[in-house]
Amino acid sequence: MQKKLLLILSGLFSVLSASAQMPVPLLDAGPQAAQARSQLEAILLCKGGTKLSPKAIEGQFLAIGLAKGPDGVYLPARAGYKPSLFGDTVVAALVSEGAGEVKAAVYLASQSGKRMASKLSVLDVDEQANTDEASYFKKTGKKTTLLVGAASELSVGSATVKYQSAVACQVTG
Repeated sequence: MQKKLLLILSGLFSVLSASAQMPVPLLDAGPQAAQARSQLEAILLCKGGTKLSPKAIEGQFLAIGLAKGPDGVYLPARAGYKPSLFGDTVVAALVSEGAGEVKAAVYLASQSGKRMASKLSVLDVDEQANTDEASYFKKTGKKTTLLVGAASELSVGSATVKYQSAVACQVTG
């Protein structure tokens, strides 16, 4: 009886130790996610001549670990997962197309709009923005504008997502 119990316990111990050694796959692990982050940051910096393809942007959102949610808003793919861009946590992202423009935006958790604008060298205050704190813009080309927004909320289905800043690239025509 004791031999049987010892065999069962040693088998159980072997299974538990083997499963403890198996790495947990991370959505942002590996060169693909790092490359997607890098490419997405470059796109959002909205250099002159930037062209935005909604399908390509959506692919980048998926690659950094966001999933399409209600109203077409991209959210972290799983609870507790924190994708990042520009050194901050992405709480939501959106790409929209219409009225002769394409716009890709990410909504960030921690850094204020003012701090993010300073970090990205976006210095002009957007007087047309309907925000409590200043929002900023930088015309980067004839048809491209880099926008940095202040803290606000984003409606997602029946919920709201709070953010401290937003970074967007807007391409017209």
